[in-house]
Amino acid sequence: MSNSSLVSYTKISPNRTSPRKHTIDTITIHCMAGNLSIESCGNVFANKDRKASSNYGIDSNGRIGMYVEEKDRSWCSSNSDNDNRAITIEVANDGGAETGWHVSAKAYESLIRLLVDICQRNGIKELLWKGNKSLIGQTQLQNMTVHRWFAAKACPGDYLYNKHGEIAKEVNNRLNKKQVNFQNESNITDKSKYIWDRLIAAGFTSIAAAAILGNLYDESHFKSNNLQNSFEKKFKMDDEVYTAMVNSKSYDEMTFAKDGAGYGIAQWTYWTRKQALYEYTIKQGYSIDALPRQVDFLIEEFKTKYKGLMDTINASKDIQIASNLVLTQYERPADQGIAVQKRRGDYSQLYYDKYYIKEVAVPFTVKVNKSNLNIRTGPGAQYESIGYTGIGKFTIVEISNNWGLLKSYRVNRNGWICLDYTERV
Repeated sequence: MSNSSLVSYTKISPNRTSPRKHTIDTITIHCMAGNLSIESCGNVFANKDRKASSNYGIDSNGRIGMYVEEKDRSWCSSNSDNDNRAITIEVANDGGAETGWHVSAKAYESLIRLLVDICQRNGIKELLWKGNKSLIGQTQLQNMTVHRWFAAKACPGDYLYNKHGEIAKEVNNRLNKKQVNFQNESNITDKSKYIWDRLIAAGFTSIAAAAILGNLYDESHFKSNNLQNSFEKKFKMDDEVYTAMVNSKSYDEMTFAKDGAGYGIAQWTYWTRKQALYEYTIKQGYSIDALPRQVDFLIEEFKTKYKGLMDTINASKDIQIASNLVLTQYERPADQGIAVQKRRGDYSQLYYDKYYIKEVAVPFTVKVNKSNLNIRTGPGAQYESIGYTGIGKFTIVEISNNWGLLKSYRVNRNGWICLDYTERV
């Protein structure tokens, strides 16, 4: 189950929960004081004798469990007022008391991503941390609290407690970058290259990415505000007017979902897909035509509802066949005839020839001589930085143009560095 583009969670029902009495304006991070999975933590909460719960839990593999929906308070912080206004998060520990209840890198990254998502959905513009117990409740000065302020406990452990300033800074950086990315789409001067890079970073092969691009071009020419041409006359609206009405909500969710008109880069048409797009954009505070958000949505569709198709086109060695599969199983327009297949196959070949660079044999080692080389979530400078490499030698396991994927990020494919600033060794 997914509650946004940033995080996916498993919903697990606990024993202890009740309706909130206050608006969400606070974050409280807890530690599990043990290396529990999200299921094991849920089982602890399910024990009626414990009389405890949290909104979320994160295990050492970075998996997120939701135990109490955000509309309800958890019983987590030994303080009713705090629990009524805070989202509470239990984080597993891969080290014991002697480490200050250390948490894994995967758990820490999931915590940051979850916090960004929580802030975006609840209108929390930034996290504020002073480490000052006397500021409890003064959320305009400090909106992060800890369990140790309300009970004789070490929670969240010294490791996470000492990280609170860093956590707030990183969450705020990502919140600000996300706003910039989505508010300044004019910076995306080459939409096809942007989408190509996003697809490659998401795990599509060059042939699969080209097949998708060829189809998107034929559908919309990559216009994220594109209203299906035949409906412009029917609705007496052009792209801009239709989009503005949806964004202002004068054209409401279900009217948009069920009007039968294709919309966006993929010309989403069927009502459940358009409703899902609406929830992915408008309900998350973005414009319906936000290009990065539409690309997020497309990737999410392929990785969930069209996972089998994604696997098939990734395995394909033929661009025309891959393009036909995207046409007939993902786009599914009324006309899927031979002429349409050929046209989209030709477009796909053009994008393959334009962007594909023959792979260099991997893995290989590079040397970095600067301490502040950005590690980015995708193969391009437009992706957010999640830290720096430092000076040293690093193993590259995949390349995309002049960007290399670091070995330690190979599972989630979200740690790329620009190879222009490295030396092969």
